[in-house]
Amino acid sequence: MRRKKTSPQPPIQLQQALDWLAGPPPDDPLLDLIPLRNHIAAIGSLGLPVLHRIKIDELLQQRAERIDAALTPMLLDVKLPLPTDLGTAAQDLIGLRAELGETWLRVAGEADPRDLARIHRSRTQVCLQGIFNLSRQFIATLLTAIPTPINFWRNAQALYHRAHESADPTATLPAEMSLIDTRFKAMLALTTAQPEGLAPREIAFLADYLETHATVTRIDMIRPEAAEDWFWLDASLDQRPVSLSRLSPDSGLCLYFRFGELANLAARHLDQLNDGVPPSSLGLPHQAAGADYRNALERARQYWAMPRRRSFNRRPQTLRVDVCIQLSALWTALASDSQQEPKSSHCELAYSDWTLLNDSPSGYAIVHAIGEVAGIVPGGAVGLRADAGTAWQICLVRWARSKNSRHVELGLEVLAPSAQPVRIQALTGRNPESPIPALLLPALPGLNRSEAILAVRGDYNARPFTLMQEHEARLQIVECMPHRSLIETSSVEVFEFTRNPMAN
Repeated sequence: MRRKKTSPQPPIQLQQALDWLAGPPPDDPLLDLIPLRNHIAAIGSLGLPVLHRIKIDELLQQRAERIDAALTPMLLDVKLPLPTDLGTAAQDLIGLRAELGETWLRVAGEADPRDLARIHRSRTQVCLQGIFNLSRQFIATLLTAIPTPINFWRNAQALYHRAHESADPTATLPAEMSLIDTRFKAMLALTTAQPEGLAPREIAFLADYLETHATVTRIDMIRPEAAEDWFWLDASLDQRPVSLSRLSPDSGLCLYFRFGELANLAARHLDQLNDGVPPSSLGLPHQAAGADYRNALERARQYWAMPRRRSFNRRPQTLRVDVCIQLSALWTALASDSQQEPKSSHCELAYSDWTLLNDSPSGYAIVHAIGEVAGIVPGGAVGLRADAGTAWQICLVRWARSKNSRHVELGLEVLAPSAQPVRIQALTGRNPESPIPALLLPALPGLNRSEAILAVRGDYNARPFTLMQEHEARLQIVECMPHRSLIETSSVEVFEFTRNPMAN
């Protein structure tokens, strides 16, 4: 009597993953984060045949999409430093995307095209899975303002090159190749748009914009004769794109790319949007109708048109400074400083201790040291002073970085060496608006700038307004007219104005 052949039992780690996938997903997708990462690591250690690995990874990938769809919207309105729980979840998502990206990169390197054809897959499709995970990882890192993880750029280049090497140059390129190119170009364009200086929603908007329009980016394997607006990446180096005008590559396999066509396309879109053309008719995200998003696209366009060069050398420092993060608290601190005998001391807790890392004539780089800090967003206004006896310098947060919930670094641009607390009220008809706190910045003739107003983001730079300022217990009221807009971010606006002394 013949004995029946019994199929070998699958490894316990694989069976546990399959049982987990067979069960109903939790109502909260974030509960899948830890078990999903554990299953990916466990299966990766088994050395499964490539064809088996693809099928299980595709199932795990579906769970990752649920997590991403749930967590990303939660990152659009956060300010630095991130709350601990949200920061931990974001770090886990970034790690998950990195692991999946590396998994698909390994599969692309190990899989035989004939074996892939048996399950109706191709190496290009595998590379697309990998580059998709890296692009989502990249957006999550930008939204949380953390540094790009180790091996990110090396893996992205490896997937790009592997996909192109697997394609038959004499045949029609598969549709997946175009998607890989678009994702890769979008990551290149987004990182050169200086996303550290953008608020999370502005980053998400640019990512949506580039998902469609980054295709016009030019990539070449041959080094251009003139540096101009070209960037480069070295496949052997794990570094972000480098401006060719700033530094030349030593040797090795390099990609050269430029964003001139993308900058021109963005300029045309901005002209049409400013003329009132609906975003939908241009194939743009609906947010493009908002002034803040157009400002973000304009800033990106300027970086794409010509790489910025550092104007001043930075000088290392280790000086302890006070920083007042909230504009409202800064206004209160300035108002208290203007009183000979401050009415209260509650503003003493409005600022924290930071360490000056370096400085230049245009600004500072600082890192948080001691004290409560919250509500930081690129484009916000802060006050900085060396000690309690000096004036508050008014600065704009040009970029922000955060390795974790206890670490924040800022790049600050000095707007004015001092300021005075004032109130402004828009001149309207029947229903007058309430006065709002603002800062009066002194004229800076050396920079060809007259006195200016710094206020929370609104439309005060487009309407006549009343300026209310206290002088030695007397209130001075002057009608003013906005003149020239200097800065507009999602948080503040700075604009010059002229006074009308005849209307006092």
